[in-house]
Amino acid sequence: MARQKVASNKRTYLARDDRRAALLDVAATVVEQQGWPALSMISVADAAKVSRQLVYQHFASVDELMADTMSHLFRERFETIRQNIQNNSGNLVELMKVVDKETFDAKPGRVRALWQMITATYSDNAETSRMGQRLRHLLTRLWAPMLAERVEFTAPQSEAMAWMLHMAFWGAHQLVHDGEIDRKTANELFGWMLMKLLSPDMAAAPSAVKPAAKR
Repeated sequence: MARQKVASNKRTYLARDDRRAALLDVAATVVEQQGWPALSMISVADAAKVSRQLVYQHFASVDELMADTMSHLFRERFETIRQNIQNNSGNLVELMKVVDKETFDAKPGRVRALWQMITATYSDNAETSRMGQRLRHLLTRLWAPMLAERVEFTAPQSEAMAWMLHMAFWGAHQLVHDGEIDRKTANELFGWMLMKLLSPDMAAAPSAVKPAAKR
């Protein structure tokens, strides 16, 4: 009589680096769905359906897990923006389209997680605050040379202005999220502000602000 095959409950074997990457994907999903405070060894283990011991094999502490998840979330966005700045460094219109797509078309949970991450508004932990600051500096240093080419700013001033512009754009995103203005109006106003800064004589006044359509 032939033996019946018994379904195996064993975990799929992955090479160490692949398993770590898979756990970071799970950690990113936890953060996107539940926020940074929900990230823990237990939440990742539960979501990945693995033991806490396995998670500890890849991350020595919650702080390490959080820092590596921050880098994991940030890396893809950073590389996309870096590549587009290299390809379109003189074309502000195209760059604004990239920023618009990366912000408004991303998952809301991911946008919120990235914003909290680079502003370090979700944790009082000193290490995560330092990590957020490092990531923020990486981001602003992408944009600073373009600003310095167009306005007589020093390098520190260009980085500071790049961060202020990021804050303004994230603020526009929040206004759209809250239904106070629509996406088109947000982009129009931000574009006007940017052009007014870089080319004072060329920036036409934006059209009247229109309320977003009721949901």
